[in-house]
Amino acid sequence: MRTARWWVSALLFCAASPASASLFVALEGDARGEYTDSDGADAEINSIGGSLRKVFADRRGDRVILYAQGEWVEDFSEGLLHQAYGEWKGPMGRWNLAAGRVLLPWGLRTAWSPDRMPYGSPYEWTRTLESDNGALVRGTLGIWDYGLALTQGYGMEDIEEFPGPGNLTGRLGMTPDVEGNFTLGLSFAAGTAYTSEHGHGMGDAMEEERTALALDCTWNAGRGTYRFEGGARETDGQWHGTLFGAADYALLPKLTLQAAGQVYEHGPSHLYSRVYGGVSVPLPWFTLRGGYEYEDAEIEDHRVVVQLYRLFSFVR
Repeated sequence: MRTARWWVSALLFCAASPASASLFVALEGDARGEYTDSDGADAEINSIGGSLRKVFADRRGDRVILYAQGEWVEDFSEGLLHQAYGEWKGPMGRWNLAAGRVLLPWGLRTAWSPDRMPYGSPYEWTRTLESDNGALVRGTLGIWDYGLALTQGYGMEDIEEFPGPGNLTGRLGMTPDVEGNFTLGLSFAAGTAYTSEHGHGMGDAMEEERTALALDCTWNAGRGTYRFEGGARETDGQWHGTLFGAADYALLPKLTLQAAGQVYEHGPSHLYSRVYGGVSVPLPWFTLRGGYEYEDAEIEDHRVVVQLYRLFSFVR
């Protein structure tokens, strides 16, 4: 509950800032019903949350940004503060300096949110931090974009001490074409990370000394969008590899086919894998997604899921 109060306070702070700046508001909801061999049938409000972005500008353009993003998850059982930071923007976006709880520059997460998809996130098994407390510098230089974060390593867990064990995360990306249809990125991380199976505070956080590398790419080709991320991480003297891919193909104007798959090396001779296939249909008040996912991990599991997703945004 302390985390929930924190992000609510951050949202109110942004909303109460001077009216001379632009305020961008986004609200989203994610409700799901599913059936699995292991757990049977279940239905829940997976997530209710939103974000506020306050932009202060001068005659040269945007200069200062205040941003907060949070949500309640799993039938409001826990509140999560994903981001809450202040950012100073440099000229032409060449550099931007942020401090607070920031999104870490890693892989596909820089431009995509897998947690909003009906299939399993590629970061659950790798226990990759989503966000952390500290400083972030990022920017764009021609075809290149970069991000480098020096943070505590606690992620969205409660802060135990200051400054904390320390974690360094970075990504260098490239968009070679003017249309932006193809992006390629190389990420790295080193230090200590407190993470749970879900990447945030769910009561089972573990401290890990780790080094990690990842290569990601996103390709928009005609009706399809294709994403890939592969990498490896070292913990306790052992390296573990992972491969993830996802595809969205617009078969009809209001029918998108979705597919995703992942293979993760859990130990010297253990491979976890899962594969998903489904559809996405935009309806007047929400997006309907659903499909089937097969997972072969500690146990073999079959899962059928139906998701109702809604994103609403406005500017004041």
